[in-house]
Amino acid sequence: MSTPSTNASLIAAIFEELAKGNGAPFWNACHDELVWRTIGSSSWSGEFRGKQTIIEEVLRPLNAVLEKRATVATRVIDGGDVVAVQAKGNNVARDGRRYDNDYVLVFHMADGKIVRYEEYCDTELISTVLGDRLVAKSLVKTG
Repeated sequence: MSTPSTNASLIAAIFEELAKGNGAPFWNACHDELVWRTIGSSSWSGEFRGKQTIIEEVLRPLNAVLEKRATVATRVIDGGDVVAVQAKGNNVARDGRRYDNDYVLVFHMADGKIVRYEEYCDTELISTVLGDRLVAKSLVKTG
């Protein structure tokens, strides 16, 4: 069995923290010009560019509808500069419904940073439990 690449080791360590609900190591590993893509045609789908845009357009709305967030990696596939992760969400919406999506996440790495993130998941579950992203965005408390 070969030794995991530096990138795969970093992603595995990030998922150890995500399983505890700690997203800080993920954001610390992201390039400022990160490209985030979620598949599908729901309001949560699309491509978002730049860390700050992703925080405003995806993460804050997500936090507005989820009370508890954690994601557990079930497999890390080491492709060197591209690392794929099979994962399972362990999440609870603020209305008490479970949001336990299954994911395949693809991380494109450059110089030790995540430069592109691709999320493949059950978009019907996203729509059913999370609702419309723009409605969730309107729930975000400002200033």
